[in-house]
Amino acid sequence: MFPREKVEGFVLSLLEWAKNNTRDFPWRRTEDPYKILVAEIMLQRTRAEQVMPVYVRFIKKYPDFHSLAKASVSELRTMILSLGLEKRARGLKRLAVQIEEQHGGKIPNNIDELLKLYGIGNYIANAILCHAFGVDVLTVDANFARILDRVFSLKLKQPAQKDKRIWNFAGGLMPHAKDHARELNLSIIDFASKICAPRKPSCRTCPLKSICDYGILALVRLDQA
Repeated sequence: MFPREKVEGFVLSLLEWAKNNTRDFPWRRTEDPYKILVAEIMLQRTRAEQVMPVYVRFIKKYPDFHSLAKASVSELRTMILSLGLEKRARGLKRLAVQIEEQHGGKIPNNIDELLKLYGIGNYIANAILCHAFGVDVLTVDANFARILDRVFSLKLKQPAQKDKRIWNFAGGLMPHAKDHARELNLSIIDFASKICAPRKPSCRTCPLKSICDYGILALVRLDQA
């Protein structure tokens, strides 16, 4: 559907950009499925810089599913209150209890079982598979969808991350990112924050500007202004 050179260039450019631009957070330094799951739940619609101090305190107090399952909802609500996620306290406890009772306190390592867990969708399931178990899968969210939509003019439906075409397209990137899915996923998260922002993307400094459909037109308009 798209030239192989463009698809390959997209992946390789992001992996190269990532070498000097990915951010450092505690959940990126671990392969512990529990710690990765907690981080992914906290990071939903919340900036990573806000999450970090809460995450560190949370993991210190509740280091595993067993301790989390024993915590009261009110305790958990207080712990995550500053993130505006207090409504998720009950969900966190329910999830921990489910994993304790059904999986002996260990999170499953296959997509079918992960999707049976309370509150776990495709994005978090794939994030766990990739970052905890080393599976070559991509984590498609609104940011990833926005980047692909701009670069390849996919004209996705809204919400874009639920458009089946974006997941199929992401799967087609994997042959070019074999054994580097983790690096690509992290680079996309940070690239969406630093360069390809929802509003006013930094097209002039973008490493994809020569292959991005949106960026090429944006630069033409800027030069003509």
